[in-house]
Amino acid sequence: MEEKMTSGEFANKAGVSAKALRIYDEKGLLKPVGYSEGNYRLYDKSSLLILEKIIALKHVGFSLEEIKSSLEDDDNSSIKDTLKKQLEMMETKIYEMQKAAQCIKTALIRLEEDPNWDDVADTIKKMEMGQGADERRWFAQSHAADDVEWYEKIWDSMDFRGGDQVLDLGCSYGLLWRENLKKFPENFKVDGYDLHGTWADDLVSDMDSIKANIPESSDIKVYFEDLEKDETWDSIPKEKYTKIIAHYLILYLNDPEKFVEHVSKVLREDGVFSATYCNTSAEHDFWEQEIAEMGLDNSFVKKRRKYLDDKDKWLQDILESYFARVDRVRLPGPMRFDKSEELYDRLTRRFSACKKYLEDNKEIFCSYFDKKIEAEGSIVIDIDTVFYRCYMR
Repeated sequence: MEEKMTSGEFANKAGVSAKALRIYDEKGLLKPVGYSEGNYRLYDKSSLLILEKIIALKHVGFSLEEIKSSLEDDDNSSIKDTLKKQLEMMETKIYEMQKAAQCIKTALIRLEEDPNWDDVADTIKKMEMGQGADERRWFAQSHAADDVEWYEKIWDSMDFRGGDQVLDLGCSYGLLWRENLKKFPENFKVDGYDLHGTWADDLVSDMDSIKANIPESSDIKVYFEDLEKDETWDSIPKEKYTKIIAHYLILYLNDPEKFVEHVSKVLREDGVFSATYCNTSAEHDFWEQEIAEMGLDNSFVKKRRKYLDDKDKWLQDILESYFARVDRVRLPGPMRFDKSEELYDRLTRRFSACKKYLEDNKEIFCSYFDKKIEAEGSIVIDIDTVFYRCYMR
């Protein structure tokens, strides 16, 4: 007859507490194999094997519910898949922790003089939004469905020429410049502004190799300044720039109107200011139509579209009060998806306020897109971005 151990003996042998065993019992992870005459829980060698699995999974970050599910599906393939998913989750957590650490470093760099908690909160909020914007840019690049690089499209739409003096506000990693080095004309000067702790640090680090690939008469400089401070604008030469760019920036400013006013004072009379904001795009048409095809309520898409339209109208009114002419230029940037999970992730990011509704219907979304991808090979979403082009005359 196989030897059985009381919970106390079993806990000592396994190196866990008796309390942990009670919890595992209550949660249905590790039930006793029987009870003694004194109603003590009894365990055996098979119990020890199960406990070893629980300890291993708990050690690598599984919740008790996840452990229970894994034990119920105890075969090699499910264990492998479960561990892979857990690894992905942990890598995501590591990345999020690294981003949080970078926010703290950035706050320490920027807040040298007697900061208050409002300053700290605002700095970290802007840093997180900047990180999010950069992630979205890289995501769009990795899913591009046409043969033209996104920043080449922007370059070509800007009509850059030799002799241009360009002010790049929120220059970040400098993709507009990195992706078009061979197109740089003679005597083409760029002044980029951003904050420490962003991708602009990497732009500066790579500057020697960048400048080696542009004409000697051309130049790129980066200044680390806060564009929401008046003293920054006091140092920028008035009416010097033929082109001013604020792509993916205005949405994150506390006072967009004040920013636009500053821009209007440093743009030449014959210059152009290019900016982006909220932007309702053809992507909203896609989601509205597809969700209706699924037989689900698509009112959240319409609500989001109206919200963004109203915000865009608000910014356009501001721009029209400082510039003689404001045009809306749409640049196409279609994205290709070949996995339903990626489409669902895109959907939840685009409409994060409806996350609960989307989670409740995830199976419907993924099943619908799985069938569509199987039939068509991939799904292309026609995504475009509005660029405001503002002229002094």
